[in-house]
Amino acid sequence: MKPMTSNVKLYRILAATICILVAFALMPGQAKAQGDKRVVQLSGFVTIGDSLYGVSSVSVYVPNTSRGVQTNRYGFFSVPVLTGDTVVFRALGYKKETLVIPKNYASDSYSIILQMQEDAVELAEVRVIPWATERDFKEAVMALKLPDEGRSAATRNLDPERLRELFDVVPMDGAANAKVFNQQQQLQQQNRYLLPTISPFAVLKLIDMLKNGEFKKK
Repeated sequence: MKPMTSNVKLYRILAATICILVAFALMPGQAKAQGDKRVVQLSGFVTIGDSLYGVSSVSVYVPNTSRGVQTNRYGFFSVPVLTGDTVVFRALGYKKETLVIPKNYASDSYSIILQMQEDAVELAEVRVIPWATERDFKEAVMALKLPDEGRSAATRNLDPERLRELFDVVPMDGAANAKVFNQQQQLQQQNRYLLPTISPFAVLKLIDMLKNGEFKKK
């Protein structure tokens, strides 16, 4: 029993030694992989165009990662990134902007002022009606039945005799009086310069009377 116990202990020691050697063998490669990228604290201020007005609620993130943040109410932000990362700035109503952190950037902090451009999007016309289609709306209008009271009132108000009575009774306003006065003035000017109208039949009758000597007899 004792030799078997010592063999088990030996096997365990050998296995532990092998694991330690493998770990030390992999450590240089892993350290090198981590050394390719450094952590950089990216901070900045997001503005609208050339103005100094900050843009709030702008998403600042690295795609396909969990690193991201939003700008505060004044447009400031701060987020940790790695060298070589591509940082995306996105906000509703603005064009998407990107920033690439240089791979050989040596400092621990990176500060920027980013100018976002407005993205005007023209939306299509939307017509909201309580019917599924325009055809249904037309059919509903054609099938509409007015109440009898409204129909009788409309017929009474559009009666020609009723309209004539209103025309005789209702006085004209200032604009209508001015219009009638101007029309009368124009007629007077026209009548002043018009020559009297002579009927050709009257001229022929006058010639006949002269030939017959009717004026001499009188």
